[in-house]
Amino acid sequence: MNAPQHPQNPPHQPAPPHQPAPPRQPGYGPPQPGFQHPGHPGAQPPGFGQPPTGYGPPPKKKRTGLVVGIVVGVAVLVLAGVVGTMYLKYTAEPGGGPGEEPIAGCVLSDDLKSQAHVSSFRLIQAPTNAKKGMKQTHCAWEQTKGKDGRNTRRLSFLVYDFTTFSDKPDRNVDQAHDNYSSFTSYATGEQAKPLGIGDESMILIPSSPTDLTEVNLLVRKGTVVWNIRYQGHDKGFFTDSGFPVADAEAVAIKAAEELTSE
Repeated sequence: MNAPQHPQNPPHQPAPPHQPAPPRQPGYGPPQPGFQHPGHPGAQPPGFGQPPTGYGPPPKKKRTGLVVGIVVGVAVLVLAGVVGTMYLKYTAEPGGGPGEEPIAGCVLSDDLKSQAHVSSFRLIQAPTNAKKGMKQTHCAWEQTKGKDGRNTRRLSFLVYDFTTFSDKPDRNVDQAHDNYSSFTSYATGEQAKPLGIGDESMILIPSSPTDLTEVNLLVRKGTVVWNIRYQGHDKGFFTDSGFPVADAEAVAIKAAEELTSE
């Protein structure tokens, strides 16, 4: 009789009794809602430690205000320099030293020099010492610095003396007349007004006013011709301007009267 065989499927064994879970370590508890993070236990949740992606060093302060301040400062300095230069030019007085003693034929009265705002004499061309021929002299009255004001003025005249041009007095007068007539070309484009000074005279005034006032007066008396010029301008802070033409005419006429009376 054969021994009994073990059954292929052993009978169901009862499960071992439930073992309690091991106690948790202190400081660890169930994860709190909102702080769960996938990964291995103990992984640090975001928000702690290194800042999250997208945060870097604090942005640098913009220097726009500094640049604008520098530009404005430079502009102010440049403007101050320009204004300062203009002011110095406006207040500066033209002229130089007292000049030299005038020679005969170039002397003017103190009243005329004061009216013309000139006091410094300069001999530009002295007459020749030749016994015969035309003698030419160029005289200029300019300003003395600190005496004649800040507005520029200049009174000059050329003297053409034909007295010893030849041995024939009549011929010398004719030569002086021809010389005077040759200056009438100055009247082109200008206003020419005849005067009653000497044997022949006229004053020439530019027809178009400019920032420089200038008048020319031509006068002949006998064998001598004078070409008188008075010019200048008044200073302005931004720009210069001409002075009244009537004032220039008065100076030129008075100079002609004094020179022809010698």
